[in-house]
Amino acid sequence: MQKVTAKMINYSLSLKMRLTTITDSFKYFASRIARPLGSCVAAITFLLGFLFFSSTPPAYAQGAVLSPRQVVEYALTLEKLEADFYQRAVIAARNGGLASAPQIAKDAIASYGEDENQHVSDLSAALRSIGGNPDAITLPESPNYSAILGRDPFANPRDFLLAGQYVEDLGVAAYKGQVQNLLAAGDAAKPVLAAALAVHSVEARHAAGIRYLRNTLLGEDVNPWISTNNISREVIYNENRTGSPIPFSLDAFDGYATSDEVLAIVAPILNGTGTPSSTGQPVEESAPATPSEPPAPVRALW
Repeated sequence: MQKVTAKMINYSLSLKMRLTTITDSFKYFASRIARPLGSCVAAITFLLGFLFFSSTPPAYAQGAVLSPRQVVEYALTLEKLEADFYQRAVIAARNGGLASAPQIAKDAIASYGEDENQHVSDLSAALRSIGGNPDAITLPESPNYSAILGRDPFANPRDFLLAGQYVEDLGVAAYKGQVQNLLAAGDAAKPVLAAALAVHSVEARHAAGIRYLRNTLLGEDVNPWISTNNISREVIYNENRTGSPIPFSLDAFDGYATSDEVLAIVAPILNGTGTPSSTGQPVEESAPATPSEPPAPVRALW
């Protein structure tokens, strides 16, 4: 019995020594592998912590704190306005001020309008699923779209495409402005966040398409992505936010718009009265000195 016990003790000591050797070796190689990545991991950890878990400085705040339901109601308001904007443009392209637009522009108007109608349908379903009433989100009978440029955007293709650029650019920024609100709501907001991201990428596609049309059809000096250029500033939301680690003013990053900023821009359209020509009837076009350059600062649509 003593011999068996001695053998078990010796085996236990041997096994312990082997495990210690293996553990020490693993620690050595792990430290050698991890050392070159240390600074990178530390930087990434710091950045993520700063963006999502630290207290948010006022300059980086996302505007009003909205619940997931309020975010959907807010988004649905913008989508209904966009859908109405394109519906009027389709009418104007048939027998109004946009009838002279190239076919590729008319095709884009129809396609983008279909997308916006689908966004309205799907966001309405999402709102119902969380206890909201999409029918309570209403627009005035004649939104004042002339508030976008200070003149009827449906009167000629040049003004319509500029107005459409403001519409789509700010739509992209508006969805990004609600990311922190949805993250803060936790698991309950995950379906809403997924829907917002799905719509956001389509709005970005529209924004690039409108800018491309202005560049290729009209020869406008505008980049086919959301950005300013050396001659004119056509990004209507704040891209130079202090207190943020992301330089939104660079082409490598797109900025966001808070709900307060977006609603302030939309208010003149929702509170005003549209002109008769907004229904698609042509009007005699005045000759502004620079049709593609509205007076600064431009506060347009969402």
